[in-house]
Amino acid sequence: MLSFINMNVIYKVMIFLLFFLYSYIPIWNIFDARWELQLHRPLHAAAYYLNPHYHYNLNFKVNANIKIGLYQCLEKMVLNANERFKIDLQLESFKYAKGLFGIEAAKTARD
Repeated sequence: MLSFINMNVIYKVMIFLLFFLYSYIPIWNIFDARWELQLHRPLHAAAYYLNPHYHYNLNFKVNANIKIGLYQCLEKMVLNANERFKIDLQLESFKYAKGLFGIEAAKTARD
């Protein structure tokens, strides 16, 4: 009889928690929707691409949306086309860890 009472209490607690957690689903959906709107912005794409911790990771993949976001950010932040061209040249050095991006101090700062 004692095990039946314990199982009954556990069952009631599980049912209570289930209803309690399901009552928060609409709130979490609001959070998720706002997070998705904020996350998929050009500034976040540029930050992801330019972050050495992620960029030099073996699993780093660049899709078209990240590159588009990076260049949209550059267009907004750097008005001079010649300066953007210079930055684009430096992005190639960054991509392959050449020049200053390849020195030991820069490599240790990645982690």
